[in-house]
Amino acid sequence: MAAWFSSSKHSIFNISDYEYNTNFMLEQFWVDLIQNNRGKVVYFHNWGGYDSILSMASLFNLPDLEFKPMVNNGEVMCLTINKKEGEKTVTLLTIKDSIRILPGALAKLARDWKVETQKEHFPHYFFLNDIMTTLNYIGPIPAYEFFEPKRTSQKDYEEMVKLFEGRGWSFLEVSRQYILGDCKALFQIMIAFFEAITYKFPIDPLSIVSAPSAAFKIWRTIQLPKLNEELLKVYDFSHTEIGTKLRESYLGGIVDVYRPYLKGEGYYYDVNSLYPTAMSKPMPVGLPTLVNYPNPEALKEALELGIFFGFVEATIQAPPLNTAAGYIGLLPIRLQGRLSCPGGLYSGFFFSEELLFALKNGYTLISIKNTYSFQRGINTFKELIATLNQMKIEAQLNNQPTIRNIAKLLMNSMYGRFGMHTLNQESVIVSSTELTQLSKVYQILDEKYLGDKVLVTFTTLIPSPKIGTNHSVEPRKELARGVGNTNVAIASAVTAYSRMLINQYKLLALNLGLEIYYSDTDSLVLNGKLPEEYISNTELGKLKLEYQFKEGVFVMPKVYCLVLENGKLITKCKGYSKQLTKEQYLSLLEGNTLELSVTKWTRSLRDSTIIIRPNSPYKINPQLNKRSKVYENGKWVNTAPLILKQ
Repeated sequence: MAAWFSSSKHSIFNISDYEYNTNFMLEQFWVDLIQNNRGKVVYFHNWGGYDSILSMASLFNLPDLEFKPMVNNGEVMCLTINKKEGEKTVTLLTIKDSIRILPGALAKLARDWKVETQKEHFPHYFFLNDIMTTLNYIGPIPAYEFFEPKRTSQKDYEEMVKLFEGRGWSFLEVSRQYILGDCKALFQIMIAFFEAITYKFPIDPLSIVSAPSAAFKIWRTIQLPKLNEELLKVYDFSHTEIGTKLRESYLGGIVDVYRPYLKGEGYYYDVNSLYPTAMSKPMPVGLPTLVNYPNPEALKEALELGIFFGFVEATIQAPPLNTAAGYIGLLPIRLQGRLSCPGGLYSGFFFSEELLFALKNGYTLISIKNTYSFQRGINTFKELIATLNQMKIEAQLNNQPTIRNIAKLLMNSMYGRFGMHTLNQESVIVSSTELTQLSKVYQILDEKYLGDKVLVTFTTLIPSPKIGTNHSVEPRKELARGVGNTNVAIASAVTAYSRMLINQYKLLALNLGLEIYYSDTDSLVLNGKLPEEYISNTELGKLKLEYQFKEGVFVMPKVYCLVLENGKLITKCKGYSKQLTKEQYLSLLEGNTLELSVTKWTRSLRDSTIIIRPNSPYKINPQLNKRSKVYENGKWVNTAPLILKQ
């Protein structure tokens, strides 16, 4: 079944009306959609990960059309459909993926944006002998096992059973209502989003392809001109030697287990808007310059005086493990593909402010390899973040959830655009003959045959600008427009400031005599309260108490369980959507492997298929590989950083 909805029209296509021929039905769907929405932008929620896989081959079968895709990580995130009309090329339709603009499940978005049409429930795993029998099914509502638990709770299901009590449940009618309801909900969500964003910012929402691109457009429109007035430039480092080098310093958030089990008073704190807080700090802007310091002491003095600002490739010595900084680990590196904060002697590529923070807390600078100096952009994001945060607070006070959602989305999406890893490749949709010609000129990286067309990805390699003889970098261009616009120096600084902030709270807790049990990118779990002066529900960078609990089990990063005072369980288990019991977490803590089952979705754009496999085997094997376990009397009670030596 397929459907589309606009403010004035809608259509639903049922495969039973097309002799159960999926391709024929989808071809008619595309013809109808294009004819009734000529020149418009159409949004599919999760187009790249779902709808495009099932329907794009049928679209490519239509004659006399030209296609221009935008592909990211193998997914088609945007597709322009053109047609030659005389001497002109006319755009018939532009398809965009709304999940990239408004990340999240459609049901949650509908609730958050408070639209009229809410997403309904559907038994996705209900299938009888064949599609005809399934579509014509009328009878009792299918059992709960045919619904997706993370979408439909037991309570939701029981309410549906009451709703259909005494009358037949029709698969066909429920399918029609469900698919059209999805289209209506998405339409209403996008309208609410467009109205909210255009009310606050001078941008064209139809030009947006993702949340980071929206935030980037707003930053470029509002904040970048202010930087330019200060004679500060932000350059595009994509596909440059310096961009590749600086990417070594670009590390994410710290997620670690410190102590595995807490019995008694426990406190789970979240940092308010961690990344927006970090973005309010000075950023590295302008062109980097290689600076030579005669010895580590000279660089340390330059850091302390604020003379040097940028990135340092150096060897450092961590403080002893019996110190607060030595226990936590303040300077991360990539170790065997993972982010780790080791102890001992090791080398890395560090943002100057994070390095200075570590030096002030007991780290020693042993030797320097390279230092890249930048200008200090104090107001790179500061004013815009303050404006967005105030907008979020006022919207919350005035009960304006859509405005609050916009402010929160933009604040959290803004820095990501700067750290994107752009590739020297392009994707096109061509015929088999055109593919043969293309392969004579370019290296073909991937090809997927879809109907009568081929989706091809190929390299577009160009020489990389290098560090000049005058010890500066030849930039490609100032950061302005285009897919390649990135500045990994800024992205690296944002994540470094974020780690500094959460680590400051960890140091505070240890210095107050508290114990740390677990920490995520923007949260930490303690066995006692922090002073009230650090607590606020709204102030950027301060903490809010998310949970107070009486028992906690922390197995490994992203796998933990909290037992609240009222007995309610708060659980997290990365990769597993159902809820584990406390006993299962305790079993994992003992080192036992859990053997479970999950529903696996296998997607193939090449084959235009999505295969759902319920009850697929799934194992959770408890492993801690970023810190060392510490035992007492044979029992795991604590952890310590991995110790490195050179």
